[in-house]
Amino acid sequence: MGELSDTQQKILEVGKKEFLKHGFKDASLRGIVKEAGFTQGAFYGYYADKAALFEALVSEAANGLQEQFKTAQSAHEDLIPADKTAESQELSTAYLNCFINYIYDNFDAFKLIVCCSDGTRYAGYIHDLVELEVKQTEQFYKKLRELGKIEGCISHDLHHMITSAYFTAVFETVAHDMTRERAIGYVNELAIFFNNGWNGLLRLT
Repeated sequence: MGELSDTQQKILEVGKKEFLKHGFKDASLRGIVKEAGFTQGAFYGYYADKAALFEALVSEAANGLQEQFKTAQSAHEDLIPADKTAESQELSTAYLNCFINYIYDNFDAFKLIVCCSDGTRYAGYIHDLVELEVKQTEQFYKKLRELGKIEGCISHDLHHMITSAYFTAVFETVAHDMTRERAIGYVNELAIFFNNGWNGLLRLT
């Protein structure tokens, strides 16, 4: 995000407060403008509508986490030529710690996404991450199967359900306002639990 004017910064601060308190749907644009101490004309000089303000508050963090997921998938692909595919779970857990720290570095944005985004395009954000993860992981598994480096199988539907449960659980850290320290401990325990489940279905060699 580039340099912000004092007016724009004030609108963002008040808008975030309003969205966190009431959620996007019930947040009042009129109330935001009044609290910020500006006219609606001043607001529209920066944002086309309430949705654009919400977008400005969350888009950078949301896009950044998606990019981290893509980087993690590329790192998994790099395990294949290095003949280190058996290290996939350890790599996943390492990236999970990067993800949770990134989420906590941008906590308010993810609080808005997880708890306050109904009525915006971010209402399906976690689902979109799940879709991205499942699609890329299935491509990874396909390559491993062709190389004889994976044993066992899993249906697409079950893969999607497990991944959805995992991601939903990770974002519970935000929904329940856990401290960063508690969240890190929680997601690492979560990774152990899910990794053991995956090992009962698939084994990477």
